[in-house]
Amino acid sequence: MSQTKKDGGFRRAATPLSISLPTTLFAGALALVADSRPAEAKLLEVYADAYVGGMYGTDPNSPSVVTQKPDMTRGNDFFADNSGGLLGVRAGVEVLYTDLYLQFDQLLTTRAFSGSTLQAMLGWDFGIGDGAWRGTLGAYGGMVFGFPYTPHFPIDSAQIATIGVAAEGQAGVERVLNRLFRLQLVATFGYHYMFGGSESVVIDNAGNTANTVTHGFHLLLKGGIRFNLGI
Repeated sequence: MSQTKKDGGFRRAATPLSISLPTTLFAGALALVADSRPAEAKLLEVYADAYVGGMYGTDPNSPSVVTQKPDMTRGNDFFADNSGGLLGVRAGVEVLYTDLYLQFDQLLTTRAFSGSTLQAMLGWDFGIGDGAWRGTLGAYGGMVFGFPYTPHFPIDSAQIATIGVAAEGQAGVERVLNRLFRLQLVATFGYHYMFGGSESVVIDNAGNTANTVTHGFHLLLKGGIRFNLGI
């Protein structure tokens, strides 16, 4: 009799445990999903970034048209020609997860302030995590305007296309300082197609002319600070 009571008591005690285990696992799964969702879903946010870093552009990909003058001097891709350090600022507005921003980068090479870019970009991004440290992912596309105002031998400004389009993916990490400021480290992988802006140059002794058209990849790594204000 006493053994039966013990077994029954054991079974009665085990029932709540068997129910609570899957419930606990399910709750844990929900917590993980909740933790991996975008960190912020603000209706409207304005922001401004200031940063330093570096930029690398690949050699022009085929079938780029790199002008070559009769004296055999050849043009180059804008990003490849200005690979080096950079100083930059960005200002934009985000509605939910959709970003529209203007970005200005001053490029630094052995020629000092060798060129600069102005980008008008539209895209989407989101944050991962909601603690002091957060991850960021984004994808953007838009127009690129280059200003190679330091011509150099053997390339002059007529041999570099300075207007084009670009698509970029970005990933980074940020440290939230307070509700207005955060530190950022961001890596960008992009592809550009520069198709205009250069002057026609004579490419042979017969007097034929051509415009430089180049496309290729560019990589950026930058660290800086962001001011953001959202509702």
